Amino acid sequence: MQIVRATGPLPGFRVVEFDPVLPELVDLGERREEANYRFRIGAHAYWVLCYVVEGTSRISSEGRTEALLKSGSIVCLPPNVSYWGQHGLEPKHHLLWVSFQLNRIESRHPDWRLSQALQRVHCAHDLGHLEHHFRQLIREATTPSIHQASGVRLALDSLVLEVVRGLTEPRKILSLVSAHPAISKALTILETKFRRNWSVDELAEAVGLSRSRLAELFNLEVGYSVHKFLNKVRVRHAEKLLGHSELAVGEIASECGFATIQHFSRVFKEVNGQSPVIFRRRRDYRAFGQPRLLSPAV
Repeated sequence: MQIVRATGPLPGFRVVEFDPVLPELVDLGERREEANYRFRIGAHAYWVLCYVVEGTSRISSEGRTEALLKSGSIVCLPPNVSYWGQHGLEPKHHLLWVSFQLNRIESRHPDWRLSQALQRVHCAHDLGHLEHHFRQLIREATTPSIHQASGVRLALDSLVLEVVRGLTEPRKILSLVSAHPAISKALTILETKFRRNWSVDELAEAVGLSRSRLAELFNLEVGYSVHKFLNKVRVRHAEKLLGHSELAVGEIASECGFATIQHFSRVFKEVNGQSPVIFRRRRDYRAFGQPRLLSPAV
């Protein structure tokens, strides 16, 4: 195994040469890149999973539609296809990735039907809990220890399983993300009472935990802070209103719990990579861009 550090001004690394530890693992790593950075991934003979920690990106492939990735998004890139992409305008872009051969994992878990589940380009969003699984795999792969091969194998299998679940049942994953009853209660509160400006202290009192314990468990099990998760829930509700109502943007901001339209616009763009106005404009463009029958001139 070898760790290759990034040579540019931004930190990052790539771990390669896993043959003695786990032959099915090709490489994995972490990278940070600048705004508007363009990249290309040539055709390869293995699968790639990429998780967006921070920033937004657009990625497209041969003969396939473009996908927009944001913080908490996962994309699965199957082999034998070339991909192109470009990061958004945000100043920071932070990615985690792993490349692997699928056949050995599939032989260990034939009931997962991995070839069927991962046969094409997939992406899913709001899967912040996956960052924990990526981090665990990186720790196992880069920390020499007893039974390291078993640790890496278990971490890789766990990550792949959670990705498949996230791609096939994204809403179920979000609702069942917590094993701790207090965190489950906290998620329910935030998803149903998102118009209230919950502080960590108030939420901790509501679920019966100390402030520090709630913050620790919430980050571990959900993958986001309480504040960031609340914003994501609000933005998800705002997307529905922008797409299916004629409410003004200011009214939608208030309906979703934001005190000002400026704060709403900033948070919406952080989550979606575009402003609420542009989001709605694209909806209108799609609606008016559909072919229509025109009445003959009279």
